[in-house]
Amino acid sequence: MANKLVEVKNLSVGFEKNQNLTQAFSNLSFDIYENEIVCLVGESGSGKSVTAKAIMQLLQVPPAKYIGGEIIFNGKDLLKLSEKELEKIRGKQMAMVFQDALSALNPVYTIGTQMVDVIRLHANKKITRKEALEQAKELLHLVNIRNVDEVVKQYPFQLSGGMRQRLMIAMALSSKPQLLLADEPTTALDVTVQARILKLIRDLKEQFSMTVLFITHDLGVVYEMADRVMVLKEGELVEEGRKDDIFTHPKHPYTKKLLNSMPRIYFQEDS
Repeated sequence: MANKLVEVKNLSVGFEKNQNLTQAFSNLSFDIYENEIVCLVGESGSGKSVTAKAIMQLLQVPPAKYIGGEIIFNGKDLLKLSEKELEKIRGKQMAMVFQDALSALNPVYTIGTQMVDVIRLHANKKITRKEALEQAKELLHLVNIRNVDEVVKQYPFQLSGGMRQRLMIAMALSSKPQLLLADEPTTALDVTVQARILKLIRDLKEQFSMTVLFITHDLGVVYEMADRVMVLKEGELVEEGRKDDIFTHPKHPYTKKLLNSMPRIYFQEDS
């Protein structure tokens, strides 16, 4: 069996407002193993994005509050690390692709400038801006973006949704992370672009031997991507297992309801 890369143990997270604490989830526990794609699935508001941001330590404290538990990554409890220690892990050993690439990118800087800054920030040694720009172009080629000499001079609003999402994946891959967290990266894309992005993530996962936590509410995407599935309902992990087991023999009523909500297409044969 593969080694555990992430261990979430009895994690409880809440949000404070007007001195009232609302819990996002309580005593959440799960493991993620090396070189697998795990899909975290559930309806909107179930806590999927909060879970990913908690692992990345991107929740703003306050209003977010870590009430208890552990997040073990490569043997280290991330909740016990200082911000300086986290900077050596976040963006280097683990990276995140967000749902809305346009809002995740800075609108006033060119693609090249933003990629160069990210590459230089996470480089293991000092590199020049020229060297970083060449690396940026290589990464753009890697995610199947053409005319890279022109793209690096453009601004985010000048790119299509699919190109922006591929750009975010390229930036996340700049440090060859062990763990890639993808938070509904194909939600706003049409089906043909979505298919390309899903294939790209699968191919890059194999090429770089990455582990992927893929967050989605789309069970069609889950079937396409997952090695293993975790089902989240109102902050509670109600079921987990291999993809084939979840789709053919779901145990929890909520999982069954999710599967029953999938559209089915029936074809009537000509008489």
